[in-house]
Amino acid sequence: MSNIPSRVSVIIPSYNESENLKLLLPNILHVLPSARIIVVDDSIGEERIHTEHICKRDAARIIYVSRNNKLGRGSAVLKGLKVALTNNSAQVFIEMDADLAHDPKEIPALLLKMNQADMVIGSRYLRGSKIIKWPASRLVQSKIINFLLKYWLGLHISDYTNGFRAYSRKASKYLTSIRLFEKGFISLSEIAYKLQKKGFIVAEVPITFTDRKFGKSNADIKELITSLIGVIGIKMRG
Repeated sequence: MSNIPSRVSVIIPSYNESENLKLLLPNILHVLPSARIIVVDDSIGEERIHTEHICKRDAARIIYVSRNNKLGRGSAVLKGLKVALTNNSAQVFIEMDADLAHDPKEIPALLLKMNQADMVIGSRYLRGSKIIKWPASRLVQSKIINFLLKYWLGLHISDYTNGFRAYSRKASKYLTSIRLFEKGFISLSEIAYKLQKKGFIVAEVPITFTDRKFGKSNADIKELITSLIGVIGIKMRG
């Protein structure tokens, strides 16, 4: 696997995920010992304190960024990319959820695909993908959203809304230089749309997606309605 980039930064947006981060962070560093991890945390109160404490156990490799307010997953990733880009040696930037839905052992598959693309999406809906222990209601909701996104945005991808991705340095610099309007998880679709419209190459690899072990999902009916409205704006804004 000598073609895997050696200088990798991992961005993790977090909101009330301290229990999951206890397990996730060491697992990432086991797979990528030289990686730099940026946790962008929107938690407040005791949860923020717990998350900061977990991250500072390995302050040499984990950067903790607290925003002390729920400002949205998309904006958290952009903040993390801006911090990660200050490391001039970083080649590839991984985005992944804090809730253990994404397995760090699959990061190398994304990195290998980066030899052919500017952004690689870990897809739940390709041949070879698996979804484990996800409630049927969430699966149906996800498939409906992805169907609508494919119809409306017309990109040649299978999974518009999964936040397990790799970005090249060039793509990351572009994303942090433009205005992105969506702040929640629908920002994932806006990012894919913006990159492909600009001529960046977007690819996918199959992954195994597992429902969270601890805590509660932040996706609710309000987020769904807001996202569907946001989808309309993504294409109309060009």
